[in-house]
Amino acid sequence: MPLKEGAKAPEFLLKDPQGGSHKPLSEGKHILLVFYKVTCPTCQLTLPFVEKLFRAYGEKVGFFGVVQDPPQEAINFANQYGLTFTQLIDAPNYEVSILYDVQVVPTIYLIDPEGSILFMEESFVKDRLEELNSKLSQITGFPLASLFEDVSVPAFKAG
Repeated sequence: MPLKEGAKAPEFLLKDPQGGSHKPLSEGKHILLVFYKVTCPTCQLTLPFVEKLFRAYGEKVGFFGVVQDPPQEAINFANQYGLTFTQLIDAPNYEVSILYDVQVVPTIYLIDPEGSILFMEESFVKDRLEELNSKLSQITGFPLASLFEDVSVPAFKAG
């Protein structure tokens, strides 16, 4: 079972596509992790909304894509979907996905500076993304981001 809200998030070390190492939970701030695979249609739907959250709150919250694909595929996906937050490569062994017991992509975690999971969601659930948006607004003190205005999205799409 994936880690649930209230659980302690395990620290990890992964490389970005350019080879730089990242240890996200050691940054001393709230961290949002989104586990995904580039060929996943639900990930393709979800990640542009995560980018909107990053643009609204990324000044105070660390955002990391945990990509279950090789570096070049992660770069191509980020370029295609306009992702500007840091991508971390969890392929080929999926060590961090296993550590977090990710069973469905996308899976999103919001982790507080002490390492406790404040939010977890699998697949695309519109209401839960709106809830995440509210949490990020409260945490940062920034205005609520506009996520779904002018776009038609399903209430739910399985991962």
